[in-house]
Amino acid sequence: MGQCQSPEWQPLLEFASEHIDDFMWMHEVELEGGDRLHAYKHYWTRRYLHLDDKGRAFVYVDGGRYREVDPSWLLDLVLLKDRPGPPPYDIVRQNLWSGSLELQWARSASRHRISRERSRYVIENCDLLFDEAPPPGSRTLSLDLRVVFLGDDQEGVALEVMAVELDDNALLVIHAMRLRKRYRERYEEANKWRR
Repeated sequence: MGQCQSPEWQPLLEFASEHIDDFMWMHEVELEGGDRLHAYKHYWTRRYLHLDDKGRAFVYVDGGRYREVDPSWLLDLVLLKDRPGPPPYDIVRQNLWSGSLELQWARSASRHRISRERSRYVIENCDLLFDEAPPPGSRTLSLDLRVVFLGDDQEGVALEVMAVELDDNALLVIHAMRLRKRYRERYEEANKWRR
């Protein structure tokens, strides 16, 4: 991650000037080749646009890597506009939590004996999170993307917590358990961002 003191608005002005009031400039990202991306976070969806000075758009994939994508597709995804077909990969999101979000819990959130306090702690202190499609055959809220939070609870136990964003500025926590192997690589990536 590069500097986060001096905002650079020109890439967003050139790309989507009509939406500039809806974004916050967060920081720069320096790629291996020396190119710089500017991270813009949408105030409501909390999704990121990563733009370079040449008008190219990128998504964070994993392992500190970014992938170039179609800028119009990414803007539609960030604005939560419908596009035909599923996105080609998850977009990692940063800093979704804000004190103004209300947390609610589904009964399923305590199935693995993780308390609400532990889940809340992971959500409030999570530095890196991502969207995930619901599992096949999911019954409740089956069309909604899951927001996955990976982090440590108050005792340093690695947990995975999943929530669904509701329309009324709330998160519905639907799952919490000890971190499984399938999320280990992303958890390690989150630890790098934390340092």
